[in-house]
This record gives sequence, structure tokens and C-alpha cells, in this order.
Amino acid sequence: MKTILQALGILLRPYRQALLIGAVAFLIGLAGGLIYGWYIQPVEWTDAAPVDLRVDYRANYLRLLADAVRAGFLRPEDSISWLGQRWHPRDAAGEIRRLAQQEADIARRGAMERLAEVWEQAPALPAPARGGGIPAPCLIGLAGLALVGIGAFWLLRRPAPRAAPRRPVSVAAPAGPSVAPTAPERPAPAEVYPETWEPPLSRHQVTYKLGDDHFDLSFPIELPNGEFLGEYGVGISETIGVGDPAKVTAFEVWLFDKNDIKTVTKVLASEYAYRDTGLQARLRQKGDLVLATPGAIIEVETRDLRLQARVVEMEYGTGALPPNSFFARLTLDLAAWRKEEGSPAP
Repeated sequence: MKTILQALGILLRPYRQALLIGAVAFLIGLAGGLIYGWYIQPVEWTDAAPVDLRVDYRANYLRLLADAVRAGFLRPEDSISWLGQRWHPRDAAGEIRRLAQQEADIARRGAMERLAEVWEQAPALPAPARGGGIPAPCLIGLAGLALVGIGAFWLLRRPAPRAAPRRPVSVAAPAGPSVAPTAPERPAPAEVYPETWEPPLSRHQVTYKLGDDHFDLSFPIELPNGEFLGEYGVGISETIGVGDPAKVTAFEVWLFDKNDIKTVTKVLASEYAYRDTGLQARLRQKGDLVLATPGAIIEVETRDLRLQARVVEMEYGTGALPPNSFFARLTLDLAAWRKEEGSPAP
């Protein structure tokens, strides 16, 4: 269940802005409707039909009809029209008979019995003609709201214009500090974006600076027609030390493929985290470990997608913590391709 919820969250992440706007608009509309309906223009019931009256008021109404018949102001045959168009005379006859059984006044009881006899033999009145449907102003308002909603959806779903991709140059990674024998091997510098590859479907350059404790970025992968293929991003994976700001010693670079329904993650670690046995074990539970060096390349692949993250520049922080243990600055160049579009797996 947790995996399903995570996948659902990732699928909906590209539409967070649209969902947020829709939720805010719904709440504003709901609040406005309640205020208008309860305080500005509350509903007022008038001219209620006899059948809609409360039970005790309806009984009083039937007694008044019986008194009018007894006094000669109303003929029993004419009393049917006083029941209204939605009260079937036979239903009213049953109710007035029950009242007659409880009536102590003999004269009124007799009038009630006469009314019941007439109503039981009378046909039902024709149903009232209904109105002409929804008023024209309401239809115009609904049509306007529909057009606004369609326009907002189109604007939110329209793919943002992409800048012409820049072709990065190959950068050789300088020799780093010595690594303990138990540490994983250093990643070999790789050529960035081979000439045979097509321009990426999505590309972003992101920068982390010390103090950005909520560093967590994600970007959708879409075709030019707006079809959603997946998502990728980078965020904080592990911190060390105590106090503010947080000292980030490792980052997560991840790729989600909607056709693979899984997220592949690799961990970009500082030199200290890369060779520390305890941190290694903890970070490997999240994904493959890669040492952060200038120019280092991180390849993340799923069934249909490929993500390449390149370390453009980096700087370690200084202080009481061990050397090269946390980042003061890190810039990554992230680019994503669809495998079938010119970037075959090596």
C-alpha cells in the first residue's frame, strides 16, 4: 500500500500547481456560496402547500376546512381544490378520517366524515405544469465558468517553451583524496552527452548552497506534445552534525518512469561519507553510492528513460566537522532522455 501511495504521489507531483489552484478555488467558492446562501440571500419559504405543513398545522388546516363546510361557507365538492395540486384527495381522506376518530365535537366530526367520503371518490388533480428549466442567467454563468476552467486547464497543461540545449564540454575529474580500500571505486570521468544523442527532453541546472535546508527539486519529463513520461529530481539524502544550518553530506538523484512504476535512486556522497563505513551502509540502502567530484557523471536509468547528472562545481564547508564532510555549494546539470530517442543504453 505504501508503494502504491508513493507512486501515486510521484504521478501527481507534476500537477501540484493545478491541484492547488483547483483546491483553493473550490474552497473560495464554497465559502462564498455559504456566506451568500446563509447571510446575504437566505432562503425564505412562502406560500407552502397544505401537504408540506407540519403534522399539527396540517391537522389544524383540515379542521378549518371541516368548520367551513359545517358553517356553509364551503361545499364538500369544492373543498378538493383547497387541498392543493400535490395532495392526493384519497391521502387527505385517510388523514381526516383519523382526525375525525379523535374529534370530540360531534358536528365537526360529521363534517369531517362528509369530506372524507367526497375526497375518496374524487379523481386526483392534474399535476402542476413545471417551469421552463434552468433560468437563462444561470446557464450563461455556468457556460462562463466552464470556459474559464477549460482555459485555465489549457494554460496549466501547456508545455513550457524549452531553451535550446547547450552542449556541455567534457570535463576531466581531478585526482581526489585517497580512498580507503573498503570504499567503492571512484566513478571514471565520462564524456558528457555524446554527439550521437538527441537533445534532452528536459534539462535543468540546480545549485545547493549551505543553509538551504529544504533543498528538494523535481522536474517532469514530457514529450513536445505534453505527454507525461516521468519525473526526476535531486534532494538532501543525509546530514551530519547538529545545529543550524544542516550539514549535508549526501544528496539523492532519482528518476521515475511512469511505464516502469518505480523510482531508481543514486546517492551522491561527500568524500567523508563515501569512505566512512557506517555512512556507506546507511546510504547504500537508498541507492548506489557515487563520489562527488567536479565533472563526475551520474547515470540513472529505468526501462524507458535515462537521466544524467553532472557535477558542474562543488565546494566543501569548513568548521568543527571532519574535512570534506559536508557541502557548502553544489551545482548539478541534470538532463533526461527517452531511451528510444537517440540515447541507447551503453
